Amino acid sequence: MGGVSNSSLGRASEYKVARFFEAHGWELIVRAAASKGPADLILAHEVHGLALVQVGRTSKRLDPADRERLCHAAELCHAIPLLAQHIPRQPIVIHHINRGPASTWGRFHLEGQ
Repeated sequence: MGGVSNSSLGRASEYKVARFFEAHGWELIVRAAASKGPADLILAHEVHGLALVQVGRTSKRLDPADRERLCHAAELCHAIPLLAQHIPRQPIVIHHINRGPASTWGRFHLEGQ
């Protein structure tokens, strides 16, 4: 018997994170289906501008190459590089990513969060 596929779980997490951002005044610009690129979601906010968001379903982890790709892409389009963690039965946590290890990342709080 098959369970739910990883791609289905990932897609559900991406939509949940997108709805979370939208509830805080962000607009979804692109959801990169079956994303192999640096970001799963591109969102825009009238105050903050663009955000490139990688959605994760585990603890905060991006390997150095993935951090570099996300940060480089964000720099190219003047966006905020973010990792949104969607762990089942826990609140969504958003980290402002830099090229360093996870211990150097700050939390990114949405208005009203």
